[in-house]
Amino acid sequence: MTSPAPAVTLANLETLIAREPFMQGYDLKVLELVRGGATIEIPYNPRFDRPGGVVSGPVLMTAADAAFWFAVMSEIGMETMAVTSELNNAFLRPAVREPVICKAQILKSGKKLIYGTAECMSTSGRLFSHHTVTYACMDKV
Repeated sequence: MTSPAPAVTLANLETLIAREPFMQGYDLKVLELVRGGATIEIPYNPRFDRPGGVVSGPVLMTAADAAFWFAVMSEIGMETMAVTSELNNAFLRPAVREPVICKAQILKSGKKLIYGTAECMSTSGRLFSHHTVTYACMDKV
C-alpha cells in the first residue's frame, strides 16, 4: 500500500520560500517532502556563528520551525493558516561551521492542533538538537 501524496509540492514550497520575507536570509532548501514529514537544509553561513564557530541556537530553532511548517502543509495544504503555538528545544551538541539538516515529522494531527518532532543534525546524521512542536490551525485565510 502506498502513502498518500503530500497536499503540497516541492514547487509550492520553493515559491513560498522565495516570496515570504521572513524566510529570506537562510538559503534553506527542501530536500524531501512526504505526507506528514519534511526534510530541509540550511547551508552553513559564517553570519550564523557564535564565538568558536558554533552555529547559533536560533538558526536551529528556525530550521525546526520551518521543517515542521512544511510537514504541516504536506498534511493540510497551503490554504489553512497554521502557526506555531509551542516549540520546545533541547540542544544536544554544537554544530560547528557546518550545514544543518532538519527532519520534521507529524506524530498527531487533530482538527485544531498538530503535534510532532523535528531533529537538527549534521549531513552525516550527528544529532545537534531535538524539538517538539505544536502548530495551531486557524481559520482559513
